Amino acid sequence: MTGAAARPVVLVLARHFARGPVKTRLAADIGADAARAAYRRVAEAVWTGLADPRITRWLLVEPADAVAEASDWLPGAGRVQAQVPGDLGERLAAGFRAAFAAGAPAALAVGTDAPAVTAELVLSAAQALQQHDVAMVPSLDGGYALIGMQRAHLELFRDIPWSSATVLASTRARLRAAGLRWSELAPVRDLDTLEDLRALQAEGLLPA
Repeated sequence: MTGAAARPVVLVLARHFARGPVKTRLAADIGADAARAAYRRVAEAVWTGLADPRITRWLLVEPADAVAEASDWLPGAGRVQAQVPGDLGERLAAGFRAAFAAGAPAALAVGTDAPAVTAELVLSAAQALQQHDVAMVPSLDGGYALIGMQRAHLELFRDIPWSSATVLASTRARLRAAGLRWSELAPVRDLDTLEDLRALQAEGLLPA
């Protein structure tokens, strides 16, 4: 493969900041408008940090009727499409299926709330996939901020307790059960709470 088809595809899952509630735990502490503004800043930081000619960014948007608006908000995607209905596992599985159907040599999925997930981190994860079936970047809340693979291991997304502190542990158990080799890079912080917001600002990862 040559050109864009030879680059890893990064599936960036985003909710349009102006559509529906965002960051409800954070909003409980600082209010819905402030939480929306904080999410917008962190999503833009993630999107900008993933801009690199060595990777191809796909933007997977919710809600479905915000695709055009999201294309203007986060420009430069190789592809923009709505996230499928269902839980996070179903949405991740659909994204990986689409990436591999398009010929991606590797696909990696990230959210838009962990600004430490940059193009360099994505490329490090892609490098780890040369010797492992799956690569992950854990998040400090018990989940993961990135998961990548060179072929679809969609069993990793079934029957996972999403939005809980046991997502990473459950995924590790699923990896062991499937006999897959995996690599974990250093954990990062994502934005869920007021503590996270303050820590990201203190670390210089999110403008105040």
